[in-house]
Amino acid sequence: MTTYKERAIDCFYDKEFQRALFYFSLALKENPEDKELRICAILADLALEREEEAMSLFEYYTTSAQGENEENEAMLEEIIDSLEVGMEKLLALFEGEFIDQKLQEENGIVYDDFMNLVEEQGDFKKAFEDIMFSTKVLISNKEDFLHFLDLLIDHGYIEMSLQYLESAVSLFPNDTQFHSLFRKAQGYLNQ
Repeated sequence: MTTYKERAIDCFYDKEFQRALFYFSLALKENPEDKELRICAILADLALEREEEAMSLFEYYTTSAQGENEENEAMLEEIIDSLEVGMEKLLALFEGEFIDQKLQEENGIVYDDFMNLVEEQGDFKKAFEDIMFSTKVLISNKEDFLHFLDLLIDHGYIEMSLQYLESAVSLFPNDTQFHSLFRKAQGYLNQ
């Protein structure tokens, strides 16, 4: 009979992280003091957003856990905590007051004002070229950033959009919207 832990590990390697987390949770319910199960459950949860890092840590942990070294467990927990805190800080930058405060300190035009300028002129390309060399477009949220990138692509600024997208994809590797725009821009390059 296959145990919950064995099922969870199989699901993890099959990249079925939600199922792996479910089975690790069931295994933890049976044995709540098991540190290995707890770490594996945390890694399955982490894999839902940061697959590559979680897979690497899982592989490292499962190979080093054979000696049941508490030092390895402590080190792995520290790495997981730093990954989670780092991700939370990045998300807070997109959603928090920090960005609004920094935008007010910057010398540039906020995205809403830029879009009003586009509407007044009736032409994105002309409005963008008018401000491109004299100021910055300050964008404070992900939706506006995605919209701006889409407009850049649609108006022929492919190289510029790809530069932004390469950074965005590395920060948010599982975000399908950034990947979709990246493919769209690459499609224009291949024409």
